Amino acid sequence: MSRCPHFLTCNAPLCPDDPNLEKAAWFLGEEVCKREGTDFAAVQRRIVRVGIGSGTCFTVSMLRRNIPITKTLRGLDPERPREEALESWLRQHKGRMPLSEERKAQLRDRMKGFKRAG
Repeated sequence: MSRCPHFLTCNAPLCPDDPNLEKAAWFLGEEVCKREGTDFAAVQRRIVRVGIGSGTCFTVSMLRRNIPITKTLRGLDPERPREEALESWLRQHKGRMPLSEERKAQLRDRMKGFKRAG
């Protein structure tokens, strides 16, 4: 039995309940997982919002990389063998180091003095 409340109505190709999740791919234009707190789905929504062009796909390992989501980001070429293309993509997109809790606290303290422009 699925733990996802959207299981019966969702057509997203990447589902956290899928035992083959690491082998699946998401093409731009396909549905995004609706489950709250799904890390890769948050990145998918950012990719859609930024407006990255179609014709490429992303795997979960790509979506979990801590990289900037910009219009220049491209996924895998579906015409190229997946393993070879994925290995090359991961080498090129190493990702940023996550911030430590101490550094996050420093940045929050620094931002407290700024007012939002509205």
